[in-house]
Amino acid sequence: MILDTDFKWFMFINERVSTYPLIDNLMIFFAEYVQYAFVLLLIMLWWRNKKNDRVIVFQALFAFSLSYSVNRLFELFLYRERPFITHAIVQLVEHAANSSFPSDHASSAISIAVTLMLVTLRYRYFWCLSAVLITFSRVWVGVHYPFDVMAGALNGVLIALVTHFLLIKMKLIAQFLRRPVFNPY
Repeated sequence: MILDTDFKWFMFINERVSTYPLIDNLMIFFAEYVQYAFVLLLIMLWWRNKKNDRVIVFQALFAFSLSYSVNRLFELFLYRERPFITHAIVQLVEHAANSSFPSDHASSAISIAVTLMLVTLRYRYFWCLSAVLITFSRVWVGVHYPFDVMAGALNGVLIALVTHFLLIKMKLIAQFLRRPVFNPY
């Protein structure tokens, strides 16, 4: 039932691919390249080194790493073929024929964007919108089903929240974040 609905949603989206070349190019851009903007942002924040910038970077990388690790655990127990393997679809980008569930791009982008939202970084809505577009674009370009990206996004949100409200406040990590490398003052 759930997988049938997931496939119907995927096909509803995929039937529109190649109808709007401008949207196709935009979705390719988000699916393949916008993720690097997050990397550049984190590098810039680390290099800028203003108050809490390095703590923000640490927290975002911690959340990203944890969400990616959780994805690897899911893949040990759940394997789902990608849409282009099992169906005749329009695929806009090349991708390895590995497990589709859950989406690493969705987990990564959402975990970083939610972390940025939680620490009230300037332009946080821009980063959240970018993460949502990365997530949706993975379905548009034909490499994930909607359920894959929703599960990845949920993983990213939950891990970012756990990291922000629990893990970063743990005594050992809090002491680590008081080191001079994290505080320029």
